[in-house]
Amino acid sequence: MRPRTAVWRALGALVGLAMACVTAATGGAPGFLEHGLYDAAVSRWLPGVPTSADLVLVEVDDRTLATLGERWPLSRATWARAFRALAAQRPAAVAVDVVFDQPGPRDALDLGEEVLEALQDSGLAAQPAGAALVSRLEARLHAQDGDARLAEALSEGSGVILGAAALTGDVPVMAPLEDGAPGAPLALPLPVEALRLQAPAVAGSIAPLRMAARGSGTLNMLVDDDGVIRRYPYAVNVGGRAWPSLALATALHLMPERASSLLAMAALDQGAPLMRLPAPDWLPRVSLADVLTAEPGSVGLDLALRGKTLFVGVTATGLHGQSTLPGQVAVPGVEIHAFALDNLRAGRLLRSSGVVALTGVLETAVVLLAFALLCRRARSLRAVLGLALLLAVLHGVLVGWLAADPGWVVPLVPAWVGLALMLLVDAAARGEELGRQRSALRRLFSRYPQATS
Repeated sequence: MRPRTAVWRALGALVGLAMACVTAATGGAPGFLEHGLYDAAVSRWLPGVPTSADLVLVEVDDRTLATLGERWPLSRATWARAFRALAAQRPAAVAVDVVFDQPGPRDALDLGEEVLEALQDSGLAAQPAGAALVSRLEARLHAQDGDARLAEALSEGSGVILGAAALTGDVPVMAPLEDGAPGAPLALPLPVEALRLQAPAVAGSIAPLRMAARGSGTLNMLVDDDGVIRRYPYAVNVGGRAWPSLALATALHLMPERASSLLAMAALDQGAPLMRLPAPDWLPRVSLADVLTAEPGSVGLDLALRGKTLFVGVTATGLHGQSTLPGQVAVPGVEIHAFALDNLRAGRLLRSSGVVALTGVLETAVVLLAFALLCRRARSLRAVLGLALLLAVLHGVLVGWLAADPGWVVPLVPAWVGLALMLLVDAAARGEELGRQRSALRRLFSRYPQATS
């Protein structure tokens, strides 16, 4: 081959290698041309998350709203009943995909407290009838104080983890917490500035509820430009300190003895590794209506909830958002938190940055260099095409094995693009050489026509 052909072949290889470098520099695979392939791989080809044995989704579904005769959001009194009913089943933990960031209605309470204060100031409370009236009024006020009843119900539970929201640009307007973030900061084995999710502040439940619960965790998701969620942020940088997601906060509560290993896994891929996806029916579901209407001592409810980790959230039509996962649509956010916890505790996280990204760049370079060396020795275009197909298949098999076994997601498309460009250059060069040979033969035959007789 002429030197010009070698230069063009090298440029084709550099295009593929540059794509791999850009993918590594922008957070790792999948790159901008690989989203469809990645989505098909994790939703169809890679082993899915096994059916859960100890995670249960307690859902506020359409039947719950119809049974209660309420609209979303539910009243604090209803939530108090729900958490008391759940606590009676002795679950291992209750993770709540809800933020109680505003106090409950207090108009009636304020009026009642004014009446109570007037009774006490008037001296009627010193008389038997007045004392009885004050006692009844205090009991009614306590019963109507939804926040107080909810705080009591939360404190009765074995471990309730409330939701919080890191105030990023895609979060609805919420007031940041005035007394700091909702818990103790994490000791992650990486600088918090390196986390993929950054936020200036966080919004959480009101102070009485946070104090009654065992902890809080952020509910934020990372949505790619095409609207699909491929990574789960286990930690978020809020004002220079790392705070856990709902899944991580629940895992730390359930397995304090594994705190170091859980934090190390949560820090992979800058705190937001890629997710392995479950089957659509992997998570057992219990309607909150069944929890609230079940008879005391219900055997079925006991078998479904006792000792399990419960994820509570809304799944009613039109209320749980449109969280889109690879190969799935309209997945409730509470379910994403549930299998993020399952991925974390089982170590089924997919990595694509750091050492994995460097490995992807080196593997792409090796594939393209091998083709450049081998195709120079090939004597026909068919042989060159066979070499390109062989290397492309081997590259695809290696990438698939890395994702399925060690959980390393390396770039797939850059090596294929480089091989295709190099193949085109080689085919064009061989076609040009063949054309020159044919022209030379024609000139030879036209110069010596008698040789053809």
